[in-house]
Amino acid sequence: MLTIGWTGGVCAGKTTALRCLGEIAALEVLDADALGHHLLREEGIRGRVVELLGAEVLGADDELDRGAVGLRVFADRALLERFNALVHPPLVERIGRAVAAARERPPRGREAFVVDAALIYEWGIQDLFDVVVAVRAVSGLALRRLRERGLDEDGARRRMAAQLPAQSKARRADFVVVNDDDLTALRRRVRFLWEHQLYELRRERGTVDDDG
Repeated sequence: MLTIGWTGGVCAGKTTALRCLGEIAALEVLDADALGHHLLREEGIRGRVVELLGAEVLGADDELDRGAVGLRVFADRALLERFNALVHPPLVERIGRAVAAARERPPRGREAFVVDAALIYEWGIQDLFDVVVAVRAVSGLALRRLRERGLDEDGARRRMAAQLPAQSKARRADFVVVNDDDLTALRRRVRFLWEHQLYELRRERGTVDDDG
């Protein structure tokens, strides 16, 4: 089965673009954010995060409040690095196991296994995949979306600075999908990616007929 790393900068629209791909292709998707949230509920990691950040990041249900965690770590670069050192290694290890398992098992009607993860290059896991696709927002769009989520400009820029620059991800990716906030155009670009740019890889994996 074809394995795809699906990435992009903060608020680039990568998840929306992946939904567009799911409209035309049979996908199995691993959402790295959802997996990370699951890890934060595991007692060992949860406890270490509370030790690092303090009990004030716990919500009324005694679970980690992701909003409170984000406010703490994105305001302090050193703290963010320590937090990432707790959470990212087990997350990357599980992603690696999932990709390896996907390569081994029968596709069962699926055409690709996709890992939706913003930090593919930051984690250095790009070689896990047959291909990496980066979704890149046009200039100013990501910042505007972060502001619409309630962050001030300084906070929004700190979130963006916590990742590789979007243009760097685009340069390193095998393919780039541009998001200009036009859903119709995004669907068209994603279809072109699947039906043309990824055609040869799909054919090698036996998910399309030789005659197209």
